Amino acid sequence: TAGSAPEVAQAVAEISPSLIAYFDMNSVAPATKRHEAEMLESAGISYVDTAVMAPIHPRLHRTPVLLAGPTAADIEPVLAAWGMDTRVVGAEIGRASSIKMLRSVMIKGLEALTAEMGLAAERAGVTDEVIDSLNASFPGVDWGAWTSYNLERMTTHGVRRAEEMEEVVKTLADLGIEPDLTEGTVRRQRRFGESDVVLDSGSPDLQERSRIILSTMKII
Repeated sequence: TAGSAPEVAQAVAEISPSLIAYFDMNSVAPATKRHEAEMLESAGISYVDTAVMAPIHPRLHRTPVLLAGPTAADIEPVLAAWGMDTRVVGAEIGRASSIKMLRSVMIKGLEALTAEMGLAAERAGVTDEVIDSLNASFPGVDWGAWTSYNLERMTTHGVRRAEEMEEVVKTLADLGIEPDLTEGTVRRQRRFGESDVVLDSGSPDLQERSRIILSTMKII
């Protein structure tokens, strides 16, 4: 995971196996990937900054992936021959990671915002009205279904998402942007991930999921 990526890279560099390339698909800051690249390239292993840009299911190995690094363009045809959906975005380590990290400001941030909104609406007894208002303001988005999906994703993957968002905080700070909202996303993702809530992925009703969370979590 994002929290252990540098440790794993260091372990591989110390072992120095006979590798052509090392692909780090973890969601970590560009600076973290550059640090890993230094360790591995000093061991004679090419480092490829790799960013997975969508959930692995249902596309599996055809999930869109971005590649960056000095050897990315040379290695990419091998992956393409395996049927992978890859795109080289530059020769600079950290460029693929920057795209993923800054996208996550929005994607993971919206997860946290919809959770906050959905639970508060359920506690206030106005879920239907709030969702109807959002659907009217943003046609084409099913806010009830999306909010319900985000609740399940956060309770299932919140710890891993929080680690990723900590790396996003580093990315923003390195760019001179105060990570005010993203730091809040870190806290909410971790709180959900560390909770005892278990949501049935086959029961996507927003109000049902909201009630389970409200009745289970001590601190919302």
